[in-house]
Amino acid sequence: MILDKVIINNYRQYRHAEIDFAKGNDKNFTIIQGTNGAGKTTLLNALSWCLYNEEIHDYGDEAAMDKCNNKAAFLASEGEEIEVSVQIDFTDEGKYLAFKRTQNYIKHGTRLIPAVNSSDFQVMKEENGNIVVEENDVYTIERKIPQEIEDYFFFDGARLSEYFQENSNNNIKESVSVLSHLNLLKNAYKNLPEVKKRLAADLKKKAPKLGEAEEKVIYYENKLDEEKSNLISYQDNLKLAESKIEEITEKLRAKKAYDVEQDMERYQYLNNEIKSLNNRLFGKNGLVQSRTNKVLKKYPYVLSYNYAKQYEELGEEYREKGYIPPKYKRSFIEDLLKEGICICGADLKEDTEHKKHLEKLLELTNPITDKSEEITVSLANVKRNILDDSTNFKEEFINRYKSIKNLSEQRDELIAERQSIKAKLDANPYEEIQKLNAELTAYENQKKNFERKIVVANNQIPEFKKQLGYWRQQKAQEDVLSVEVAELREKIDLCDELIIAAKDVYENMSESIRNDIQEFTKDKFDKILWKKNEFVDIRINEKYEVFIKNKLGFEERPGDLSDGEKISLGLCFMYALHKYSGFELPIIMDTLLGPIGVEIRKNIATFLPNLVENKQTVLLVTGSEYTDDFRNILFDHIGKEYTIEWSNSDEGKESIIKENPL
Repeated sequence: MILDKVIINNYRQYRHAEIDFAKGNDKNFTIIQGTNGAGKTTLLNALSWCLYNEEIHDYGDEAAMDKCNNKAAFLASEGEEIEVSVQIDFTDEGKYLAFKRTQNYIKHGTRLIPAVNSSDFQVMKEENGNIVVEENDVYTIERKIPQEIEDYFFFDGARLSEYFQENSNNNIKESVSVLSHLNLLKNAYKNLPEVKKRLAADLKKKAPKLGEAEEKVIYYENKLDEEKSNLISYQDNLKLAESKIEEITEKLRAKKAYDVEQDMERYQYLNNEIKSLNNRLFGKNGLVQSRTNKVLKKYPYVLSYNYAKQYEELGEEYREKGYIPPKYKRSFIEDLLKEGICICGADLKEDTEHKKHLEKLLELTNPITDKSEEITVSLANVKRNILDDSTNFKEEFINRYKSIKNLSEQRDELIAERQSIKAKLDANPYEEIQKLNAELTAYENQKKNFERKIVVANNQIPEFKKQLGYWRQQKAQEDVLSVEVAELREKIDLCDELIIAAKDVYENMSESIRNDIQEFTKDKFDKILWKKNEFVDIRINEKYEVFIKNKLGFEERPGDLSDGEKISLGLCFMYALHKYSGFELPIIMDTLLGPIGVEIRKNIATFLPNLVENKQTVLLVTGSEYTDDFRNILFDHIGKEYTIEWSNSDEGKESIIKENPL
């Protein structure tokens, strides 16, 4: 079908718009340019609303606005009926074919109320030179543009990069089945077993044992087919998991993941050890603080050493002369005791032993008494105490110094090692490796799971075959030749033949179509891609999962590609589905070029005419997409060009479509 014209009246921001589309073989492109929000998505929804009574495309923040144009509503009188309509004109096999949907609203104050029984859908056909109008002719829609294939002639470019994520593989496979009409054949061989079951139930009534055997044969045939299908699926998934394990392992090997794991453990260990050494050295009760406290406490004794030595020598000299030297007369000792500080600096309030010695000296300061021996002993005790403290402190100080030095050296070595490891870790991001390891574990678990399922399936299949053989034998033994039973047996046998034939045709056609789509997608993707030799093959399996083999030999999924690559792949894949759908329809692409770079944009402009193969094509683009270089490359194929202009006045909003001269 050729798209001739779209006529829009009072639909959302379009008060009135007509678009004639390019139809020439060489100039088959129609360009409709508008800024975001100008009305491109509304134009797509006008088409889907007209055909299917649904607005499929996302409006974002404007989803709540009325279908009726607000300017038309503003200008209408109270109680006036406003018609909202969209009409799409086609040329179908040389004849006129049009679809028109209408919804009327009545203005009531500031509200619009849908008019009663005002919704209408008409199909206008050319028959024998006359135009025939048929109301609510959904059959023609289903025959010409079924809703199931809408995605394959309305290409939403904003979703192309997400197509493979948003659509499950089962949905894609189902779409292929509908597009290629394989679903009809599939339904045939899927429904035939139900017919066969009913016949087997009738047979069971006529010949119970034979009927039971027939039911068992049907049951085990179905179980065997199901388990074989499961086995193929498990094997495919196992292959995918193994491929991913190999790919992730290679990435981890490139990043020296094993060393990084060890380094990370060592880094954490070094942090803990350095923290522990810092605490032992500099903590509240650490060696450095303990040494400081000891120095402060014992320093007076060390300082008093020379004085104590002179004290002893003078004492000995005056002892021999029989009197206490005037330097140490009674009043001097009394002053020391009163002040609480010895000449050596000792605090007599704390050092009680020192104080006792001075008090003893005080008793012996009478020069008349013959106490020289006691004085000598007392002086010797003072000296000995001071010397002992000094000696012990010296040894303890040396030992503490050695301990501090050893721990500091250990700490410095650990810090140097930690810095070296940190430099290596910075070159190999640990978080990225953790993520890869998590993915690896997930795929390894998947692999184990599918390996277990394959073992179970391989064990089940022989058992099902065994049971099937047994019940077939039982059926053969119980088979009788009465007329009614013979008729039922013939019907059941015919079902068996039809199931085998339909399934064989379905599988052969499915395989052929899948291979054609695979080859077409591969060929076009290779031509559109700007990174030559980056990808060497494309594989589409039975479930329509797409795999792209890169130049290193690894298979990637569409989700692994860049936005530009995903859009290119989605465009090629979806057009392949369109091509093999059997429906002759125009292609309408919305916001195809949004997130992609200049180079691939030029490639797409060069590639599109070849891709669509002279098929009528409509591009809805923004100004940032429809650049001069893109337009210049595509210009020879452009037959019509329009701009959507946005008008927002006090009377309401309106999008106006203007044709640009070429």
